[in-house]
Amino acid sequence: MKNHHEEIIYRALRGQATPEEEKMLAKWYSESPEECSREIEAIHSIIDLTGMSGLTAAGAASRANAKEVSGKKAAGRHKFAWFAAISSAAAIVLAVVTGYISHELTYDSISSQMTSVEAPLGEHFIITLPDSSSVHLNSGARIEYPVVFRKDKREVYLTGEAMFDVVHDESKPFIVKTFTSEVSVLGTKFDVEAYKESSIFTTTLLEGRVKVVNLSDPERKGVILNPNDVIRIENGIMKMEKISGQDDICWTRGLIKIGGKTFDRIMRDFEKAFGVTIEIQRHQLPDISEVSGKIRVNDGVANALRILQRTADFRFRINDATNTITIY
Repeated sequence: MKNHHEEIIYRALRGQATPEEEKMLAKWYSESPEECSREIEAIHSIIDLTGMSGLTAAGAASRANAKEVSGKKAAGRHKFAWFAAISSAAAIVLAVVTGYISHELTYDSISSQMTSVEAPLGEHFIITLPDSSSVHLNSGARIEYPVVFRKDKREVYLTGEAMFDVVHDESKPFIVKTFTSEVSVLGTKFDVEAYKESSIFTTTLLEGRVKVVNLSDPERKGVILNPNDVIRIENGIMKMEKISGQDDICWTRGLIKIGGKTFDRIMRDFEKAFGVTIEIQRHQLPDISEVSGKIRVNDGVANALRILQRTADFRFRINDATNTITIY
């Protein structure tokens, strides 16, 4: 191993070390600084340190005049030149090593700085992450991510619903963390819905492959999804089903799917989409089991409620002053 380190030091002195060699040398120095320094000094047995330190001409002149001075003075000059060369070489190598360490510490510091974006109720946001992946945030959704992704992985934290279009990078897995799960991908397009307050978690895969890990599962083996697979976690239990196609994920186009949902769930969707507060003052929820289709957000919340009234028995009252809707 020692010879291997000497070769790396030699190349570092010549400015020919690769990034991986600089990283290896920096790691060795951070673990054993004294041993590393001793080996830097010992490298004079392999290369002409005097020449590398920029003292070649002086060294040559010293050797030419060595016979004209006493043996003691010649020895003293040689020793001085040798130590000067050692000091110069050590300074160069340590500069490379400490410079690399400083760069790594700076990078780690930046990658630990987080930023966040939240879409206000009634609005959608599309943002671009540091790796050029895009995220379409649904109304009320919040995403937190680092200013610069780490070198080994890309992690974001999501509350609410978002559509991800991830740039492929096999060396840096992309991970979406939520209150109940982790979704790991390499390069794909998928939708994540995670609302802690209502214990809702759903992941829908549109393109590529993802792995969903249920954090409440002690083994955390995870489930692999293929396109059009949907994973739901309810009461800590993971369930998988199929969708008919990407048309089921329609909120990015300004539509609300109403089929296959309970009345109170649709009201929660209306609150996010229209930026209102809906109060249900009924002992029994309206039966909307026969309802299907989609509602356009741009047509307004009153129109959306009237569409539901065609098949469900309920009334509503809108208070514009408080932006509140009462269902009775």
